[in-house]
Amino acid sequence: MKIRSASVIRCPPRWLLLRLESSDGEVGWGEAIGDLHEEVEPALKAMCDRVSGTYITGIERIKQEMHKGRFWRDGPVLNTAISALEMALWDLRGKQIGAPVHQLLGGPVRDKVSVYRNLWGRNPEEFAASGKAALDEGLEMVKVSPAGPTTTTPSDTELQGILDTVKAVRNTIGDAKLAIDLHGRLTPAASRRLLPLLEPFDLSFVEEPCLPDGSIHHLRDLQQLHLEQRIPLATGERLLSKRQFADHLFPSPVVAVIQPDLSLVGGIRAGVEIGAMCEAAQVALAPHCPYGPIQLAASLQVAAASPAHAFQEFQSLGGAAGGGTPGGGANWAFNLLATPFVVEDGMVEVPNGPGLGIDVQEHLIEEHMDAWNPHPPTLWHHPDGSHAEW
Repeated sequence: MKIRSASVIRCPPRWLLLRLESSDGEVGWGEAIGDLHEEVEPALKAMCDRVSGTYITGIERIKQEMHKGRFWRDGPVLNTAISALEMALWDLRGKQIGAPVHQLLGGPVRDKVSVYRNLWGRNPEEFAASGKAALDEGLEMVKVSPAGPTTTTPSDTELQGILDTVKAVRNTIGDAKLAIDLHGRLTPAASRRLLPLLEPFDLSFVEEPCLPDGSIHHLRDLQQLHLEQRIPLATGERLLSKRQFADHLFPSPVVAVIQPDLSLVGGIRAGVEIGAMCEAAQVALAPHCPYGPIQLAASLQVAAASPAHAFQEFQSLGGAAGGGTPGGGANWAFNLLATPFVVEDGMVEVPNGPGLGIDVQEHLIEEHMDAWNPHPPTLWHHPDGSHAEW
């Protein structure tokens, strides 16, 4: 079976999808990082021209040629284009065989996946309300980003603002699981001040207290924080390759939770391989997934086949009502899938249909194009006008 056609599709509100159609009429879907659509679309379109007419059985060969067929490699634009292509190829391969992708990866180790929702708000009260809405939808774990623009040496007042938001959410959700994401807004020194103050809130993990830069110095700082603190630390959403993840896991882990983004690291197989590294290092796998249902479907296939998997970031139509995204607008504009994912007791069932196990309602995309609203670059500034880390 060959790839007959390949096309790039903008899907509201901010998803960038890849559609592959085979010579026998099957359709496979992948998803790139939509926030980079202006840069990624040309790369995806060039890739479409290169893969048209190729056989779909050589998924890894196609991926290797796309990655290594140029002098320069890696980088978010190339990697997310390759990731979308790899997802779509696995979807097609599963449909060709008549089996879900997780069966092609060795079979499932679980039937359901624990999921969590990101909360949105502009103050502690709004974050708390978003948390209540998530629990009302059946979730039993949420994550909050409590830090705004943060100075290099934050005052006690700045740190108290973070604590106030976390406290408001914890008081609202009760014993439900709670994680926080600091988006790398603190230095190692500031992290050492904040993390002990967060211990009373019983956090499942603290994500990116420091901005990852891939240097040996960052890995050393992060590992020291990991060993010093009782709260599990997490990182990985900005890492681009399996080798970078290996640096975070061996010879000894620098965090307790690893968060690969399947739309960035190379797709489904890379996610499973990173999961295997996590299992060997006794670290939890919790893929990053703040985008659309294609990426989520791929992440669920990886979760099914990965013993180290612990949590899955999850977005849905209901999540849009909880406050939308930091840059404004909704996470999901409409249900792209004929059978949307349903959360029950904090978990989502692994799709068992062929390929990614989803039925894409392609005809709805054009109907909702007026809701296309990709994130603009998020720019924050300190009072002196200098750039503040988002």
